[in-house]
Amino acid sequence: MAEFEQDGFEERRERGRRPRRSLVRTTGILQNNLGAAINVHAEVVNLNLDDVEIRVQVLNWGTAVTQTNPVSTALDVTQILMGNTRTAFNAAIPAGSHYEVRLTVEDNEETVLINTYARTAVGGGILNGLTVLDSQFQRVEIENCL
Repeated sequence: MAEFEQDGFEERRERGRRPRRSLVRTTGILQNNLGAAINVHAEVVNLNLDDVEIRVQVLNWGTAVTQTNPVSTALDVTQILMGNTRTAFNAAIPAGSHYEVRLTVEDNEETVLINTYARTAVGGGILNGLTVLDSQFQRVEIENCL
């Protein structure tokens, strides 16, 4: 019991909840280094014939040199993506802010792909250097509380 209390999960244990780990795909931290807000655009496609649950997040990590936790969530959508279907999401990120795009897929389905890029406005031109292709997303395990 003492060992469990030292790892910081005693409150969750008292509430009867156990931590759950999710495999998340992330761009890592990017920066809007323009003098104006940008529009982050994410394209997600389910190449599977089966429906799958996805969660797409765009997190604003603020402008500080050191930042603990995102300062806001620009987008957080969980939905069922039908088989053989593409969908798109958009989020505004203020000038100078750092941001991250995350994709969580039910059962870590490998046939769900994501690309993301930034543009000057919805329907505007793509900004060089702020494109992350599916193969460039990193896989990380993040602990969630049920």
